[in-house]
Amino acid sequence: MTKTSDSYDIAKIVADAPWFQNIPKEGREKLIQASHIKHFTARQYLYQVGETTASIYCLLSGRLRISMTSELGQAFAVTDLEPPNWLGDFSLLPEESRIQEAQIQVAADILLIPRSAVLEVGDKYPVLYRNLFVDAGQRSRKMYELMAAIMFYPLRARLAARLINLLTQHGVVVDNGVRLAIKLSQNDFASLCLGSRQRVNKIFREWTEQGILAMQGDYYVIFDLDALKAEINVQEL
Repeated sequence: MTKTSDSYDIAKIVADAPWFQNIPKEGREKLIQASHIKHFTARQYLYQVGETTASIYCLLSGRLRISMTSELGQAFAVTDLEPPNWLGDFSLLPEESRIQEAQIQVAADILLIPRSAVLEVGDKYPVLYRNLFVDAGQRSRKMYELMAAIMFYPLRARLAARLINLLTQHGVVVDNGVRLAIKLSQNDFASLCLGSRQRVNKIFREWTEQGILAMQGDYYVIFDLDALKAEINVQEL
């Protein structure tokens, strides 16, 4: 459930942002005054491939997915983001169009700060660009790790790795294992792992028969996390 705009402490959100660390209060006030909050419903796009954007964003509630799409329409989900998460720093580059898309998965409130305000603050307080550089480097490292997994690991290992990663963010301990506390379809997993739904379905069916996991209601429950981790390690031998 999203909140009303006045229920968010925008000053704290900006002060806690990794991009705005060590920026004096005057600079943060400029960003706060220029910002506004917008509500998005599920399946709306924050931005799509080929668009140019003029804001940076902070996901305050809900969940969104960053994806890449081929000319043939095949989608690869790079990552799912939950709050608080800042994105859109590419908007600070001149006239750069998007090569990814961001789609809302669960209704969300998003804080928008215009590009012009961020550039004005950055010109006055260059530490902003250092913060962006460090954050971009960390995200690039994760992207290279993801690319390596896609290039060198088979689908079974990629699917296991994605599940384990999702559990670290959305796992809830239950009596018989760990529940993945977000609703994801097999089409979602196929997109997250760059595989076909049919092959993902076959792997999940095998893991269910082996007692590694099962679907309970709308959520997956993992009974044997060590067995799931072994699916990755086997590929490294």
